[in-house]
Formats: sequence, C-alpha cells, structure tokens
Amino acid sequence: MRQKKIFGFDYTDNEYVKLFMYLLVGGSAALFEWAMFYVLFQTLRGLSVFAYQTQAVLTATATAFALSTLYHYILCNRFVFDSGSRYKKGAEISLVFLVSAIGLGWNLLLMWLFTSPSLLGLPPMVSKIMASAIVTVWNYVSRKKWIFS
Repeated sequence: MRQKKIFGFDYTDNEYVKLFMYLLVGGSAALFEWAMFYVLFQTLRGLSVFAYQTQAVLTATATAFALSTLYHYILCNRFVFDSGSRYKKGAEISLVFLVSAIGLGWNLLLMWLFTSPSLLGLPPMVSKIMASAIVTVWNYVSRKKWIFS
C-alpha cells in the first residue's frame, strides 16, 4: 500500500481521513463539474442544433461529467485510494470508467426527471446539484467496495 500523507500527516490506515479526503476531492470535482455544466449549457442552448432545452441539458451533463470523472480519478489516486493495489492499471481504469458510466446513467436519468417540464420542472442548476449529491454516494461506495482496497 502506498503511503498517504498530507502536510506531513500520515493517514494511510485512517479510513475517516480517507473519507474526508474523498469528500474534499469530490467536492472540488463537483465544483469543477458544475462550472463546466454551466458554461456548456449556456453555450449549447443558444445553438440551433439543440432545438430543446433538454438536449442541451443532457449534452452538457454528459460532457461535464466525463471531464470531472477524469479530474476526480487523478486526485483520488493521489489522496484517497491505493491505485494498482487490487487490479493492474488498465483494468483499474476500465473499472473506474465503468462505474462512472453507470454514475453518468444515474446522473442523466436524474437530470431528465428533475428538469423535464412534464415531471418536476426544476431549474437546471438546482437539478445538477441534487443529481451530483445522489451520484456521489454511488461513486464512493462502488469504488471503495469493488475497485480499490
């Protein structure tokens, strides 16, 4: 197991600190994702290709989610999980992106449910924050249980 340290403090075997670091990394990834979503949504909804707001919402959601997943993977390997401890790097990355793809599916479904005028009709940014909070639980549990030791 690779040693985990921050500011000289070794938290390699401290699951509470690892959970805190996951939430910190996840929080920064969420802010990154929300910012990307906002910029992409604002840009896409003005294009004639996106005849409906829902198309722009879902495209912005998928793109922002993919970018933030890469950001999150890199930081989690540095600060939270022990990369390569359970699987070889290629398998590990494949599993992370599989878990993330399932998370993206949840994210898209929740965004559709939350923003659809015939369903909840919530504002896109409020919906994005709510969906992110729900998907965060899936991401942590699945990565901790099935990918990293």
